[in-house]
Amino acid sequence: MINRIGDPFFKLLLTLSVFLGSFLCLTAGLYAQEEKSVRIYHMSGTDFALSLYGERTFFQEGEISGRGIALERSGIIHTGPGTFLEVQLYPSGTLIKVSENTSLIYNGVDETGKFQDFGLLYGRVRVVTGKETDFIVIRGGGVSVKIKDGDFGVDYLLEQSELNSTPQPLFTISAIRGSAEIYPYGMGASSPFFGGVNVVDINEGECFSLDISSFHTVAEKKPIDRDTLIYWRFYKFSALPPIFVPRSRVEIEIPDLVSTPIQPVTQINVVRSFESGNKTRNIILGIGLALTASAVATQVITHPQREFISNADLSRNLYNIAYVPMGLGLISLLGGILYNPSR
Repeated sequence: MINRIGDPFFKLLLTLSVFLGSFLCLTAGLYAQEEKSVRIYHMSGTDFALSLYGERTFFQEGEISGRGIALERSGIIHTGPGTFLEVQLYPSGTLIKVSENTSLIYNGVDETGKFQDFGLLYGRVRVVTGKETDFIVIRGGGVSVKIKDGDFGVDYLLEQSELNSTPQPLFTISAIRGSAEIYPYGMGASSPFFGGVNVVDINEGECFSLDISSFHTVAEKKPIDRDTLIYWRFYKFSALPPIFVPRSRVEIEIPDLVSTPIQPVTQINVVRSFESGNKTRNIILGIGLALTASAVATQVITHPQREFISNADLSRNLYNIAYVPMGLGLISLLGGILYNPSR
């Protein structure tokens, strides 16, 4: 057998092979990351707006054809009355139905490349996961929802509850099928909304809602609302997506509540009143405002340029001393502004 290890040509060929293999692996990895994208493939209605880099572009129904419209990172979808969009994630095949009067932002792929991230600014969407194992995250209302597999309705709408005299933003996630995990996010990161726990699980047939106002926060888990099922069954996915998704995954069955009622789910009510905290905040702001106002008034009256003041030294001293309560007042005002009774 001929030993070719020492052959310079063989060494060069081996080096080129290793380099080419490494290059192909790197290229394949980058290509796999680039393949994670989002496309709007169908629209019903008049038009919708897409905001990106400070510019807003309007698209008509006939402008969506072929592979659809790509949604870039930080792109925000705005739908008006009567306009619905159908979106698909690549390569997972996950579907998103964007309802009318909805604003949805695409936050891109996370740093690890494990999931695609969306923020529901207002409105309602439906998420049906695809055939891959990649999950999707929807954020809104102080929480983030990690959807692994299933069919979910996610709402962030103004609702009037028993605890609110005026409509307040209400975040709701309904598990039509499958399960998901709900985490505190943003202003809820310290988890007071979850009764001290860090994650809430939601399973098929359940609904989780988060009601936040300046005086209270209510987190509640209960059976899914029948109206949600009826809504998404009526406004179903109407177009064939580019990546095939079995019809069984997008069909919604509405149970007969008379013959087969939904089994009651233990409700989790976490009511956190901030009334006392807001009183404290108001007192701090009141003290700061009083100190600042009195100091300003003193300086106005004792200004050295005032001709009707006979004792110039006294007025100058009072003018300078007024800086002390003014400083304390400004500190109190700043403390009152920064004080958050929800923490």
